[in-house]
Amino acid sequence: MTVEIVDALVQGQRGRRLLWEFMTAGEEESRTDISPHPLHEAMYYTSTRIDDLHYRGLESSAVIVEIEHTAREGAEKLAELLEHTELFEVKHCMLQSALESSVDAAMYWQPPYGQEFVLASPILRAQLDRIAKHIAASGQIDYWVDPLDMAAQHRVNFDITGSLAPAADKKRTGLESLIAWKDHVLRTEMRDARENQSRPLGNFSGEWWSAPNMYLEETCGQFATAQPIGLICVEDGFGWEKATTRLVDIPASSNVLEISSAEQWIRLCQDHPIEVTAQKRHDWYQVTGRDGAWVIPDWLAVARNYDGVHLSIGAYLALAGECLPVDAEFSTLIAGWDPGKTYWFIDGLLESEQSQDWKCVDANSNTAHWVLDEGSTG
Repeated sequence: MTVEIVDALVQGQRGRRLLWEFMTAGEEESRTDISPHPLHEAMYYTSTRIDDLHYRGLESSAVIVEIEHTAREGAEKLAELLEHTELFEVKHCMLQSALESSVDAAMYWQPPYGQEFVLASPILRAQLDRIAKHIAASGQIDYWVDPLDMAAQHRVNFDITGSLAPAADKKRTGLESLIAWKDHVLRTEMRDARENQSRPLGNFSGEWWSAPNMYLEETCGQFATAQPIGLICVEDGFGWEKATTRLVDIPASSNVLEISSAEQWIRLCQDHPIEVTAQKRHDWYQVTGRDGAWVIPDWLAVARNYDGVHLSIGAYLALAGECLPVDAEFSTLIAGWDPGKTYWFIDGLLESEQSQDWKCVDANSNTAHWVLDEGSTG
């Protein structure tokens, strides 16, 4: 069953963070620089306290108890503030900015930020549900749970060290890329099982992603404004300031797997598992607090039945970073998979001859945003 947008916004940590960013953006817009910002200030003091506690180590039961107490107190204060805060007008620019901030805050190699602990409190559920229904009622994010739009797929090439780097290794076929991916995962698992199990839990960082990135060709959808989603929604981005995008011609016969629910991802892991415990254990413990065995889908096996796999924005908000139990022994995690992104198992995706050049204005600041560069051919 496809995830509903209100549920995605409330149940997932990335969705909850989007709701919070929407409210603080509205607060910022409605107040002057010198006026109080009670939502921002209340969260700042609580989350900073939690972040400080993390440095003392999650292995300490006393620290965990103190984090839970601090998060509960902060949630009570925020619930009271939100109850008396008028909901702001839903604007696309605010939604897009809130989504970007939520994606940018996704970390899979360290404990979640303090905000995530506070927003996960059941005390805030009623208020977050209120905000989610308000946003959903605007109709502006209905398409966030839609299946792949084959007519609006873009390839984004970021400018790295002065040259536009390709999104994938064009020297490999899709099958060769999948074989290389699986070989790398198996070799990494063997190496880390040999070298890292003696390390203290959480005292090592390795490959924390579960997407087959850096091996397969990828495309992204677009916002209602026609701006490619992949320009701004990048987990663990590198602060790029220039990019070129091109529309990609997707064959109408393409059989694309839609990741639209936790059950669907879990079923993939049950039907086509590949164990990654040794290489993910330390990082994913930091994210989830779970010390156990981990699996991800074997994309080489999945590709026998599909041409590509797509994660919608809504599914990302509901599922990214969530610990998903597969069976009594294994769990899994969606990590390093940007919202609206599709990975392709097939070859020969053709780009449009026309491209669009983009630049990031006010890069590395809170007001950073992408605009079409002068002279773009799009």
